[in-house]
Amino acid sequence: MKPPLIFFITLAIIAVLATRQFIKQRQEVAVNDASPVRSLPVEIKDKREVSTSALRSRQRENIPVETMRYEAWFHPLNGAGDFKLVLKASDYHQLARGEKGELQVQGTRFIAFRPR
Repeated sequence: MKPPLIFFITLAIIAVLATRQFIKQRQEVAVNDASPVRSLPVEIKDKREVSTSALRSRQRENIPVETMRYEAWFHPLNGAGDFKLVLKASDYHQLARGEKGELQVQGTRFIAFRPR
Protein backbone atom coordinates (compact mmCIF):
# COMPACT_ATOMS: atom_id res chain seq x y z
CA MET A 1 0.00 0.00 0.00
CA LYS A 2 1.39 3.41 -0.98
CA PRO A 3 1.38 6.25 1.55
CA PRO A 4 -0.84 9.16 0.46
CA LEU A 5 0.71 12.11 -1.34
CA ILE A 6 -0.30 14.46 1.49
CA PHE A 7 2.05 12.54 3.80
CA PHE A 8 5.06 13.32 1.57
CA ILE A 9 3.99 16.94 1.15
CA THR A 10 3.71 17.34 4.94
CA LEU A 11 7.15 15.81 5.47
CA ALA A 12 8.65 18.10 2.82
CA ILE A 13 7.12 21.19 4.43
CA ILE A 14 8.41 20.18 7.87
CA ALA A 15 11.89 19.57 6.46
CA VAL A 16 11.95 22.94 4.68
CA LEU A 17 10.77 24.84 7.77
CA ALA A 18 13.24 23.05 10.05
CA THR A 19 16.12 23.75 7.66
CA ARG A 20 15.12 27.40 7.39
CA GLN A 21 15.03 27.78 11.20
CA PHE A 22 18.43 26.08 11.55
CA ILE A 23 20.00 28.41 8.96
CA LYS A 24 18.46 31.46 10.64
CA GLN A 25 19.89 30.44 14.03
CA ARG A 26 23.35 29.79 12.56
CA GLN A 27 23.32 33.22 10.86
CA GLU A 28 22.36 34.93 14.15
CA VAL A 29 25.20 33.17 15.96
CA ALA A 30 27.66 34.22 13.23
CA VAL A 31 26.49 37.85 13.37
CA ASN A 32 26.78 37.89 17.18
CA ASP A 33 30.27 36.37 17.04
CA ALA A 34 31.38 39.05 14.54
CA SER A 35 29.83 41.95 16.50
CA PRO A 36 31.85 44.04 18.97
CA VAL A 37 30.89 44.03 22.65
CA ARG A 38 28.96 47.24 23.38
CA SER A 39 28.13 48.88 26.71
CA LEU A 40 24.84 50.71 27.13
CA PRO A 41 23.38 52.59 30.10
CA VAL A 42 19.95 50.99 30.59
CA GLU A 43 17.04 50.51 32.94
CA ILE A 44 15.46 47.09 33.34
CA LYS A 45 11.85 47.59 32.27
CA ASP A 46 10.47 44.09 32.72
CA LYS A 47 11.44 40.46 32.93
CA ARG A 48 9.61 37.16 32.64
CA GLU A 49 10.02 33.41 32.68
CA VAL A 50 8.43 31.56 29.77
CA SER A 51 7.62 27.89 30.24
CA THR A 52 8.06 25.61 27.26
CA SER A 53 6.64 22.13 27.74
CA ALA A 54 7.58 19.06 25.78
CA LEU A 55 7.05 15.34 25.98
CA ARG A 56 9.99 13.02 26.11
CA SER A 57 9.36 9.36 25.40
CA ARG A 58 11.15 6.75 27.41
CA GLN A 59 10.29 3.08 27.02
CA ARG A 60 6.54 3.31 26.34
CA GLU A 61 5.86 6.19 28.73
CA ASN A 62 5.66 9.89 28.01
CA ILE A 63 7.42 12.07 30.55
CA PRO A 64 6.44 15.74 30.52
CA VAL A 65 9.52 17.96 30.51
CA GLU A 66 9.27 21.64 31.28
CA THR A 67 12.06 24.00 30.35
CA MET A 68 12.20 27.70 31.07
CA ARG A 69 13.26 30.57 28.84
CA TYR A 70 14.25 33.78 30.62
CA GLU A 71 13.65 37.16 28.98
CA ALA A 72 14.31 40.73 30.07
CA TRP A 73 13.32 44.04 28.47
CA PHE A 74 15.79 46.90 28.65
CA HIS A 75 15.21 50.63 28.16
CA PRO A 76 18.33 52.48 26.96
CA LEU A 77 18.82 55.71 28.92
CA ASN A 78 19.93 57.47 25.70
CA GLY A 79 16.31 57.47 24.49
CA ALA A 80 16.49 54.58 22.01
CA GLY A 81 13.67 52.02 21.84
CA ASP A 82 13.24 49.19 24.32
CA PHE A 83 14.59 45.77 23.40
CA LYS A 84 14.36 42.20 24.70
CA LEU A 85 17.19 39.76 25.37
CA VAL A 86 17.10 36.08 26.27
CA LEU A 87 19.19 35.29 29.36
CA LYS A 88 20.56 32.33 31.29
CA ALA A 89 18.73 31.56 34.55
CA SER A 90 21.66 32.72 36.70
CA ASP A 91 21.80 36.11 34.94
CA TYR A 92 18.01 36.49 34.96
CA HIS A 93 17.68 36.00 38.73
CA GLN A 94 20.27 38.72 39.45
CA LEU A 95 18.19 41.39 37.67
CA ALA A 96 15.50 43.54 39.31
CA ARG A 97 12.81 45.58 37.57
CA GLY A 98 13.58 49.30 37.61
CA GLU A 99 17.28 48.74 38.27
CA LYS A 100 19.66 50.97 36.29
CA GLY A 101 23.14 50.03 35.21
CA GLU A 102 25.54 49.21 32.41
CA LEU A 103 24.48 46.47 29.99
CA GLN A 104 27.06 44.69 27.86
CA VAL A 105 25.81 43.01 24.68
CA GLN A 106 27.41 41.41 21.65
CA GLY A 107 24.91 41.73 18.82
CA THR A 108 21.75 40.22 20.34
CA ARG A 109 23.71 38.20 22.93
CA PHE A 110 23.58 39.20 26.62
CA ILE A 111 27.07 39.44 28.11
CA ALA A 112 26.67 41.14 31.50
CA PHE A 113 24.75 43.71 33.54
CA ARG A 114 26.46 45.84 36.17
CA PRO A 115 24.11 47.83 38.44
CA ARG A 116 25.01 51.40 39.37
